Amino acid sequence: MKIIGLTGSVGSGKTTVAKIFEQEFGARILITDEIGHLFMQPEEEGYLKITEAFGKDILEEGSLQIDRKKLAALVFSDQEKLKILNGIIHPLVNGYVFDVIEEEKRKGTLPFLVIEAALLIESGYDRICDELWYVTADDAVRRERLKASRGYSDEKISSILKNQLSEDIFRKKCGKVLQNNGDIGEIAQGIKVLLEL
Repeated sequence: MKIIGLTGSVGSGKTTVAKIFEQEFGARILITDEIGHLFMQPEEEGYLKITEAFGKDILEEGSLQIDRKKLAALVFSDQEKLKILNGIIHPLVNGYVFDVIEEEKRKGTLPFLVIEAALLIESGYDRICDELWYVTADDAVRRERLKASRGYSDEKISSILKNQLSEDIFRKKCGKVLQNNGDIGEIAQGIKVLLEL
């Protein structure tokens, strides 16, 4: 089993690439954002710690669910709060990822396990991956995707991009680069080339 770490800045299409890996190449994919959301469900350890740290104001109106938009607005404007949130969620997600890796190694039937994370390098996954892939797209393409899929403004996109690693660091840390400006067919072909299949 080859463990591939997928990273890249917001809007680069990492999740789309991960899903193509799953559908076309038989990979099991672990999307760290989605795993993090599981730990934010009521009664989960992450939920309890987050509501303790940030109070009940981050809950959806009339519900026990965490309003992720409220939480994001709170932490992305304050580096200390972001550090607190990451300190709660990252260890839980890491534990889950390591458990899955051990389980798949025991089974020994999986060709690829793909870990998709914006903070792949910062979270230390580079130490457990066989290969790191940097998914990139032109700035204009990323901005269009984020406006269409998440309704982000240019200001919000700029502030998120400012907090992410630079293109140079991504390229230096990752052995393979996948350009993701095209359609699904082009992406699948690009993956095939990088896998040397």
